[in-house]
Amino acid sequence: MRRFLCLAVSTIVALAAMVGCTYDDDPIWDKMKELEQEVAQNREDIATLSALIEAMNSGKLIVATTETDEGVVITFNDGSTVVIRNGVDGKDGADGEDGKDGDSLFVSIEETEDEVIITLTDGRKIVIPKYKESDSEPEPELTYELRVLTFEDEDAMFEPYTLDYADVEITTWSDLIDDVQYSGALLYGDFGEHLYHWYDKGNTELQHSFTTPYWGGGGHAISNYVVEDYTTLPEGYYGWYELQLSVPNGGCGGSQNFAIHNGYIDDFNQQIYDPEVAMIEFADGIERVIDHMWVMNTCYVLNSLTFGDGFNSPAIATTSFCIVATGYDAEDGVVGSCEFALCQDGVAISEWSKWDMTALGKVAKVTLNFAASDDLIGEYGLNCPAYFAYDNIAVRFDL
Repeated sequence: MRRFLCLAVSTIVALAAMVGCTYDDDPIWDKMKELEQEVAQNREDIATLSALIEAMNSGKLIVATTETDEGVVITFNDGSTVVIRNGVDGKDGADGEDGKDGDSLFVSIEETEDEVIITLTDGRKIVIPKYKESDSEPEPELTYELRVLTFEDEDAMFEPYTLDYADVEITTWSDLIDDVQYSGALLYGDFGEHLYHWYDKGNTELQHSFTTPYWGGGGHAISNYVVEDYTTLPEGYYGWYELQLSVPNGGCGGSQNFAIHNGYIDDFNQQIYDPEVAMIEFADGIERVIDHMWVMNTCYVLNSLTFGDGFNSPAIATTSFCIVATGYDAEDGVVGSCEFALCQDGVAISEWSKWDMTALGKVAKVTLNFAASDDLIGEYGLNCPAYFAYDNIAVRFDL
């Protein structure tokens, strides 16, 4: 049991005998200082008592009591603390009656296995339960399994197929990566009715296809290209568009492969032709929640936002560049949308960042487009390169 002593008030202060016209007033000043200390102690005790009552009434539990030089620190399960400070020993009065050690507002603290009991001077007790592991909230029972599309070869769920126009057999994710980033056979060949297609069969069930060259209609191309310095164009290249499949730091979490989205729809290009915004969908048509994906800017976009290019101006303090995801149900009805800022207040992200997509709800497919601030839009529509990289798409499968 711990006890707390406060400042005692001496009952009589004797004045020193006056000598001539002067007298020793030190005892009076000493007493005033003692009284000030007592008032301060009382204020602290009242504040501590209020905090303890609030903790008791709000159902807080005590995690620990720690004895220090100042007193006892009580720590609660919400992280808050209360200090019950030691009192100050009473001092004998000079030339008067002996001072008596008085009890503070708190007499003692007693701990049992289940609770902490704090006794007050008037006999009342404050009893607060101690925290136990059994008091913690049980882990919520998951109602879904989370499956992740990583684009890594060891996780491939392909049904092998052949791209006739490029004479390439597709058996792994890496088979979908062109030998060059721009004008390669896979992304810029004579498509006709042929598809650039991927399908995460038996895992997330997500798939994507496009039939027009990548530079025109856009799409989602698999990549493993890395250019660490996005500020300096490597020797031998004419422009950053030739490095359109590159990111500064490889796949998310140090992986090898990732996907690069290209394409957008705005008011201008819709007046010229009938553009289709790139999308991912569940091949089996079942509506599911896409929990999240990891996204970042490509080197092409980072360079454009940093330095500008022949079309785009450098980002300023008010520049924003966002991905806009729109979710659709199995009947092509819009069920939700959410955004992620690739550039906000002129600052473009250059690291992988998690995008929570649960706001879309259950979807059968998701289209991906862009929204930009006015400084990135010109007379002919969006000036900023319409690219971003994504990786590790997580999908909820109901149990």
